[in-house]
Amino acid sequence: MNIYSIPYFIAAFLVISLSIFVFAKDRAAFINKIFGLFGFFNFIWLLSYAISYQFKEIDIASVWLKIGYTGVIFLAITGLHFNAIFLGFANKQKKIIIAAYLLGCFFVLLLWDTNYFIQGYYKYYWGYYPKASSLHPIYLLFFTCLVVWIFLTSYIFIQKERKNLSSNQYTKMKYIPLALFVYTFAAVDFIQNYGVEFYPFGFIFVILYIAIMSYAIVRHHLLDINIAIKKTAVYSILVTMITIAYFVIVYIMESLFRGFVGYKSVPWTLSVIALFILIFQPLKNLIQSFVDKYFFKTSQAVLADELQKAQEELKRAERLKAVGTLAAGMAHEIKNPLTGIKTFTEYLPEKYTDPKFVEKFHKIVSMEVNKINDIVQQLLDFSKPKPLKLQESNIHKIINQTLSLLSNSFIKYKIKLIRNYDSSLSSVSIDPNQMQQVFCNLFLNAIEAMKGGGKLSVATKAMPDYAEITVNDTGKGISEKDLEHIFDPFYTTKETGTGLGMSIIYGIIKEHRGTIEVESKENKGTSFIIKLPFNT
Repeated sequence: MNIYSIPYFIAAFLVISLSIFVFAKDRAAFINKIFGLFGFFNFIWLLSYAISYQFKEIDIASVWLKIGYTGVIFLAITGLHFNAIFLGFANKQKKIIIAAYLLGCFFVLLLWDTNYFIQGYYKYYWGYYPKASSLHPIYLLFFTCLVVWIFLTSYIFIQKERKNLSSNQYTKMKYIPLALFVYTFAAVDFIQNYGVEFYPFGFIFVILYIAIMSYAIVRHHLLDINIAIKKTAVYSILVTMITIAYFVIVYIMESLFRGFVGYKSVPWTLSVIALFILIFQPLKNLIQSFVDKYFFKTSQAVLADELQKAQEELKRAERLKAVGTLAAGMAHEIKNPLTGIKTFTEYLPEKYTDPKFVEKFHKIVSMEVNKINDIVQQLLDFSKPKPLKLQESNIHKIINQTLSLLSNSFIKYKIKLIRNYDSSLSSVSIDPNQMQQVFCNLFLNAIEAMKGGGKLSVATKAMPDYAEITVNDTGKGISEKDLEHIFDPFYTTKETGTGLGMSIIYGIIKEHRGTIEVESKENKGTSFIIKLPFNT
């Protein structure tokens, strides 16, 4: 592969990815279609040029260059069309847009059927490049007029409507002209059409355009696209793109320097690359600081701290979600002791002089009150996050308590419980509160998967070095592609899920120095196998 084509392939992949993403978000929206068309012509330009650089035969390379130039001709036209739709005056500029497309078709005919647009090709060190002919300057004038028209109409519209726009709308309005303004610097690649031999680096401005548009879509919902990507993810994407652009610049500079000096040895190549990395490192740091300061108003360290806080908030939300379900089950559990207390209380006025009744009343009421207190205390303990506190505990008792709290849900969804406990398994060194959260989350997931009914089996087994607990349901199962991500933080297939439930379970088991495995088949059910060591 010709190394000079690699940056073009990268830029082509990025631009078509963004275009497909926007189009797929709302295929019926006309603005998304034109945005996709603009991206498609960019893709044609970049990909075709990248392919042309692979060939030493002018006959093959020239065909790909003409295909690429066809994309180039329509770039400013589709950019004009997209901008007009975005600003809301596509109908007013309908004649101008139609005329631009017709002129574009005219230039394409000149490109393919005559020598008035392109006549021959230059042989540069990176590959062949089209040589401008007599009518090519007219196309450049046409291109320039379209660009000036885009920015002129955008400026006039924004200034005119500024008072009527909300701050969010005003911010959105600025991103399209900004992105297109940065993009127009890709026109530097026209210079090589006139015999000036330096590596065409217009793709860098395409990548910057993609970065701006991606940021505006994620941060400000540009084009009415709402995607749930966390702030830190946006930061990571932008920093990644900056890093790619940085290494592309280093690569280009090294290639230009090699072409000028003429060295060919690997040691020289590596030495020059290292030199350029040192030279351009301050530039990379400056751009990254700009992203930190103006896009996120903070630094990477602060973002990491914000991420940790956000994760803690989500963990609390996941815990409270489980508490809500437990509370519903507890209402059912508390109702029984309250019924007993109420019954004895009703007989108290008649039999308060009966010693046997009073003794029985005292015994029953005290027992039922203690039962209610235990249930409420379980809820309080569960809802408060505490550091790991290991103690020898009866694992069967914890499982049964959790199942009891969810008994109302099992009855509601007609779920049959099957317990298969190993009697030789006496106690395990665990944190009872945290393990109850593990079982609660597993049982809630099982209930969610079996709302049409099914069986929930809980089995324990004493192994030589560890206790094994298996939780099996006959629910809808987990797809193979989701199975490998089931313990990943924030990964969820539920519309209202946080994606932290299974991650929390995994973390708790790891803190106990145990393991958890999952086996599942769609429409057949899921099994979770937990292994807790006896000696932690």
